[in-house]
Amino acid sequence: MSIGLNRFWSSRRRRFISIGLIGLTTTITIIKVQKRYNDLIEFDEDEDDEFIKHTNSEHKKSFYHGMHHPFLTNDIEELNLFKKYYSKYDFLIGNNLNEIKEKHSLKTPVKFRSIKEYKNEIIHENISTLCVGGAPALISAVDLISNKNEKDLIYLNDFRRIPIANGSAWHLEQDAHTEAPTNYKPTKFLSDQLKRIFYDNIYLKDISKTGEFPWRTIDWLSWIYHPSHWYRALKLSIQFQIFTMFNDRTNLLNDVSKQCFINEVFFSKLNEILNNKLLLQQSGSIIIARNQQEINDLNQLKDNLIEEGRNLNILSKETLLQRYSFIPNGLMFAEKIHDRVLVANFQQILNDYLIKQGGKVLDGTLDTIYIDEKQSTDGGGIASIKYGNGQEKFIKFSRLILSLGNQEIFTENNKRLFDVVSARGVSMLALIYLPKDYKIPPVLVCGGTNHVTNLSPQPIQIDENTNLFLMRFTAGACITPNISNKYTSFYDSTVAVGLLKSVKNTFPTNTKIKPIFIYGCNRQVSQYGQINWIQPYKNIFIQYGAAGGGLTRAPDFITNFNK
Repeated sequence: MSIGLNRFWSSRRRRFISIGLIGLTTTITIIKVQKRYNDLIEFDEDEDDEFIKHTNSEHKKSFYHGMHHPFLTNDIEELNLFKKYYSKYDFLIGNNLNEIKEKHSLKTPVKFRSIKEYKNEIIHENISTLCVGGAPALISAVDLISNKNEKDLIYLNDFRRIPIANGSAWHLEQDAHTEAPTNYKPTKFLSDQLKRIFYDNIYLKDISKTGEFPWRTIDWLSWIYHPSHWYRALKLSIQFQIFTMFNDRTNLLNDVSKQCFINEVFFSKLNEILNNKLLLQQSGSIIIARNQQEINDLNQLKDNLIEEGRNLNILSKETLLQRYSFIPNGLMFAEKIHDRVLVANFQQILNDYLIKQGGKVLDGTLDTIYIDEKQSTDGGGIASIKYGNGQEKFIKFSRLILSLGNQEIFTENNKRLFDVVSARGVSMLALIYLPKDYKIPPVLVCGGTNHVTNLSPQPIQIDENTNLFLMRFTAGACITPNISNKYTSFYDSTVAVGLLKSVKNTFPTNTKIKPIFIYGCNRQVSQYGQINWIQPYKNIFIQYGAAGGGLTRAPDFITNFNK
């Protein structure tokens, strides 16, 4: 009898403990969810900010994942100023948000097929080289026509799409310790993201006060919605983990350093050919260390650059005051004098140059590539190009150079030629109001990946005391599936809020910053963590997975091809 009673009470105690633990966990979860839901940015006194309104409104709808709808200001005064003084940058904004989302949704996969499947007897053009896609392909086309005198060359691009470069900072960081693949391991990344979900959430309210935020994040909801990408992501993670653990980093850095020096010379020569219209006249970037860790990182960068044959100049506050008439908020300052900045409309400049030199620039979509798999042939193939009006054109080529960003490429067996994931950054266009004596360097780096690019070499004086500048801010890498839909223009709110606050903290308190346009800029990352070129068929060269170095490393292929 007593044994049975003990068992009964023991069972009841276990049940009570289980119910208590479930209740406690549920209560804690409800408190955390409620706190996250109520995590709103507070307005400063007398502040009426369109971005804060947008952020708080979006947060109510997306507090569980934090990805926000693109932002285009409704402030008529700010838009009028932009249209009046910076209309040449209209292409960075577009007409409306629906158009932006539609352009992000474009799906234009490319298929390789055997020449045996080509049933059409018509060939519209027979050329030496066909270059297709983004900056690496465009720069290759320009070099071939200027240095190799290849007049029968066509550059093809789908101008409906938003180029990845349009969301960049156009900052050429020409050194290995900036451009080489990170040694940050996927296991560390996933561990940090899981901690953030379960017990170390970072709140917008805190970020909006400090400007401190983790720039490496993940879009969990997109991964949940796209289970077909899980295996690819797992495979890439394992491959990159192995790569970071076992590759010879010293040799890797040496190789990247050599290539950066080569690319620096390439850009300088190309800039001369284009009458100094490709690069901003000013060179160099200012790096600001805001805390002790960033001071340590800056000192380490100086040592690394010296080993590389570069230099990092430590700047005094007096020097900054003399140059710019103000001192940015920070504890330590340095300048990378070898950095350069591409002009924002560099792609249009290169397109115009191609046409002037006798090449052709086509606005169309590459659909199918017919190739002869026999190694005894001269290579090349036939490209099927489709136009918006439904017409189709067939071009026979001897050489093909592809750089298609996030668009998938399939082999004859309908297998992906390579796998990538997206590292989505925040791209922000903003107006900055400064006292008229203040100047701004070409680029400011204010912590982490926070880049501020000056698009106004000559400021606009809007009244007797104030100058107006147009600036591009970029930061972050939110890991998402490599997809094309309207949500790929959404951005991580923690990165956007932190980036804006970090920039505000950098400038004096009498500075006014007004975001005009914000969206998510998708860059692709492969198992190598840097730009990679492959030659799957004879005389067919394909670039993929440029990560954040698609512009600095854009000449990689053509400079080595020239050798």
